[in-house]
Amino acid sequence: MRTMLAAAPFEDVARENAPILLVLFLVLLAILIARIIQRAITRSLLLGILVLVGLLVVIERDEINQCAQTCECELAGVDTEVPYCNRNLTAGG
Repeated sequence: MRTMLAAAPFEDVARENAPILLVLFLVLLAILIARIIQRAITRSLLLGILVLVGLLVVIERDEINQCAQTCECELAGVDTEVPYCNRNLTAGG
């Protein structure tokens, strides 16, 4: 007399559907990895932009100081007009 385990029908279903379950698992894993990579790339790009802006400020700091004192600005090689700049107030008088 053979004894049948209670898990035998589940094993048959799992064996028959294993390829489908594996593909579904791999698709979900790929979506998760793509989302993690997308977030990492976004954070890296934002960090890179912030570093570039910081470098621009450090490189142009003399021009920014002169601009604050004289209201004549040239930042990154571009003549820039400062709205509401009053030379009398910036000169300390």
